[in-house]
Parts: sequence; structure tokens; C-alpha cells
Amino acid sequence: MKKPALIITALLLLQAALNPVAASDRPFSLQGEINVTKVSDGDSLRSGPLKIRLHGIDAPELKQTCTDNSGASWPCGRAARDAMAEIATTTPLRCVLMDVDRYGRLIMRCFAGGTDIAEHLVASGLALAYRRYSTDYVAAETTAREDGRGLWSGEFEPPWDWRRRN
Repeated sequence: MKKPALIITALLLLQAALNPVAASDRPFSLQGEINVTKVSDGDSLRSGPLKIRLHGIDAPELKQTCTDNSGASWPCGRAARDAMAEIATTTPLRCVLMDVDRYGRLIMRCFAGGTDIAEHLVASGLALAYRRYSTDYVAAETTAREDGRGLWSGEFEPPWDWRRRN
């Protein structure tokens, strides 16, 4: 078993032992503060050895480019990463574990102060609601699209399609 998975398992067991009612209400109830040590891209970060992916969103990949309304190419993947770094590295994050994906990454909903980071990125037009896994951020995406923010200011390929092609 990999070390991060062992740590998570131990923390989940500890949480269940300390709070059995809450643990039985939800499949995952682990939450706490984390310090970000690296922002990998617009929807992934690290805290020490732990790999974290934000719940419910998909951001452009780091090497992905988009086109603005004048036809000019812009580095939307880097812009998403930079926006994530700006909000995620200024203060410890309060995160709630939602799931663990097939790659062993922790799928978490994270907050900087009172701001849901995933919602902020989607509302800014720098990430999409990942409807395959959640509809939590569809309203924020709709507003960003209607206002022409970020990705919605021109043309882009959804990150899931870009990954499949590249």
C-alpha cells in the first residue's frame, strides 16, 4: 500500500473511532487544514506527499492553449494554474475529503477562508463543471459562460477532450 493511501486509511479509521455517528452518515468525513506545497495545474495541488484534485471541476491542462474572441491564442492552462496558485497558496486551506480516485489522488472540496476554490475557478471561467462526477458547479459555469469570462471569451477545447487527443 502506498504511503499516502495508508495515511488516509489511518485518518479515516481515527475519524470513525472519534465520531462514529458522523462517519456512518457519509462515506468520507475526513476534513482539516492543509498547507499547499505545490500547485500542479488548475485543478490539482499537493500538500507534502498528498496529491489532491479539486472535486467537481476540470481545468485546462498546463500545456493547453485557448483562443480569445479576436482569434489570438492564450495559455489558458497556465492561467488556470496561476489562478489556483493565487488563491490556494495565500493561507492554509480547509478541505473536506469527498473520494479517492483510481490514481490514489484525494478528491477534495477546498476552501480558502470562506471561498470554495473550485467554485471560484469555474465562476472566473478558468475551469469547467465536471458534470461526469458532479453538478455542484453548473450554475457558476452558466454565469461565467453568459458573462464571457475566461475560457468563455473565445473558443476552447474541453480539457477531457484535449487530454484524449494529447
